Amino acid sequence: MNNWKDNRHHTADEFKRANRSRRSDNREQSAKYLADHGILFTTNNHGAHLMVEGTQSMIDFWPGTGRWKSRKGKEGFGVRKLVKDIGEEVI
Repeated sequence: MNNWKDNRHHTADEFKRANRSRRSDNREQSAKYLADHGILFTTNNHGAHLMVEGTQSMIDFWPGTGRWKSRKGKEGFGVRKLVKDIGEEVI
């Protein structure tokens, strides 16, 4: 017998699967975007963490969430913003 609790958990499971799928896609697409723009990086943890070569320091980038942090302290979100900042020699 289906009740509202079964439906709620099923929806939560679907939500979790969708998020995992989105993060996985972000990891693949972000690495491709960096490579297409000639930015060098090292892949760690099966693509969950990328160490990107900035103009002034290394940058830790987590493509699943889009978060990045320069080892000099600048932080941001999004692979496009990361590439833009590297191009402007900000980080």
